[in-house]
Amino acid sequence: MSRKSADDSAKAIISQRVRSGRAKRRRGYDLYFPPKQVDKLKIKQRGKLLIPSLIFFPGFGIDHAAYSDVAARISDCGIAVAVISLEPLRLAHKALGGGIDDIRRLLRVAGKDVSKYYKHETSSLIVEWNLGGHSMGAYNALQAWAASDDESELPSVILKNKKSVSRMGSDIIVWAAGNLVDGVVPNLRINRRPPLRVLVLNGSKDGIVKMSPQQKRELLSRLPKSTTELRAIKGANHSGFASYDTASKNSATFAMNGPRTISLEAQHSEACSQTIRFLLDRYK
Repeated sequence: MSRKSADDSAKAIISQRVRSGRAKRRRGYDLYFPPKQVDKLKIKQRGKLLIPSLIFFPGFGIDHAAYSDVAARISDCGIAVAVISLEPLRLAHKALGGGIDDIRRLLRVAGKDVSKYYKHETSSLIVEWNLGGHSMGAYNALQAWAASDDESELPSVILKNKKSVSRMGSDIIVWAAGNLVDGVVPNLRINRRPPLRVLVLNGSKDGIVKMSPQQKRELLSRLPKSTTELRAIKGANHSGFASYDTASKNSATFAMNGPRTISLEAQHSEACSQTIRFLLDRYK
């Protein structure tokens, strides 16, 4: 199995965020907090402060710390981000830490972390966790949401102070995935209120996710008709959604990633900008 380590810049980012109090490293996830002082980002619902949040599943074999830069960027715009650790196998699957029961546990423990972070601002919070992922992690996000839809309502937990709730949201973020459909992407063309929304964001130079017109039609046939966005970042490749050590330019792995023609910083910036826009649009 090819294990991909976070690069030095990613390791430095998570370390700095922890020192500044803007992140916590837990067994099972890294949690990135929004800035408390940005009042314009605060959303109120039924008199409670609502914190848009994202549970993010890494790609196959990738160290979850490799997503520190993108998670930090997203959190800077008012969205709490929990990047899941899938050690030791680093494979997003319902039996390996990516199932709906794991998400229920995360609603409780990560929701508690967010509640403590905001304890001086308010005692009444709604922490709304949307799902997302990169590559195989994105497929897991889709499957986990489908598993939750078997229930009468999306999972939620009342936090210890009895005034706050941590609940699952209705948005899914899909990075660098979508070419595999049969047996992988569940049928999410469902009628729910609020409606499920899906953002599929791929790189135009991705050597792994090469989607033919037929594959795009098949993918879209499984996703909500009017609330799905399928977008591409020009010049972006597969590995450029994270920050990890890539293989030698002469290797098959490097060729599969695709020849990125924009900087890593530019790909991160665009991926995060699109994701932030999509997640915050619901609350306008």
